[in-house]
Amino acid sequence: MSGYEDYSDLQGMGYSGGGGEKVPPEEEFFHSVYIAGQLRKNHLQIEEIPGKFQVRGVQYNLDEVNMVITHTKDILAKIKTVASKDTVECFSYKEGAPPWFGTSKLSNGQPRPCPQTSAERAANDFCNTCRAQILVAGIFCDANGRPVLTEDKKPVFVFIRGKGMRYSNVSEYLNELYREDLDPIFTPVTDQTKAFEKSVVNNKRFVTKLKRGSEKSGFGQNVNIFILERGPKLPNDAVLKVLKISKENVVKFNEKFDWSKNKGGNVTLTTQPVQGILPVDDVKAPASSSAPSTPPPQEEKKQDKVFSFDDIEF
Repeated sequence: MSGYEDYSDLQGMGYSGGGGEKVPPEEEFFHSVYIAGQLRKNHLQIEEIPGKFQVRGVQYNLDEVNMVITHTKDILAKIKTVASKDTVECFSYKEGAPPWFGTSKLSNGQPRPCPQTSAERAANDFCNTCRAQILVAGIFCDANGRPVLTEDKKPVFVFIRGKGMRYSNVSEYLNELYREDLDPIFTPVTDQTKAFEKSVVNNKRFVTKLKRGSEKSGFGQNVNIFILERGPKLPNDAVLKVLKISKENVVKFNEKFDWSKNKGGNVTLTTQPVQGILPVDDVKAPASSSAPSTPPPQEEKKQDKVFSFDDIEF
């Protein structure tokens, strides 16, 4: 009897299921935060209440969420919707300084350069449906900046996606933090360190509180939007720990959100197609499918630790 090695040339010519192995929401590294748009049961058979925040795979039906930002990223995406599925036709991760290039090709086979402004995109026949998005990821925490930990003392990472009508509030919040002249963390202070702190560090120096707002679309429909507010300021030693965490997980962030690395060109989006982003309270993240449909009541007690990252194990 011959071994299967005799037919090893057929490797890759079989079928092992479509779309690859799906990771359960509870096992995702970055958990999508969104606002439920309609009453529905999720994968745990928990009813998601319209207007409430959902932290997919972690907690559900919350009034707000708090996070300490670790990563932000501007991207460009041209998305086509077919049969209720969003497919990315062209995507740019906007690596480095412009010019940036999309994943689609020109007729001559060369990479397609990305217009740098919304006005330039609107004037381009191919790029006029391309839209800017802002990805914001961070550590799930309570209102005082204390991280929510799993039973293994691991931090919970969440992310929001600012796009469409939800873009401007996210952009304005980050721009507001960028414009702040805060006491420097790094010394000696140079023009280079000041520029780095404004763009990279400032948004990590505060707890970011996310609430739900509503605006009317051009079609007269009410759309859930994200209201971002500045919470307590973190002490410098905590900010330095956040920067370390951010650096250690930048590869995971890129693997999750850089769709240009996906093989085969077009990408079908699998994130929640619902209206929202954000929330969580000062409770431990569930380690299994026993997630509560509503957050447990908060105890009226003084916290003995605020802004503490000492209990996190990496």
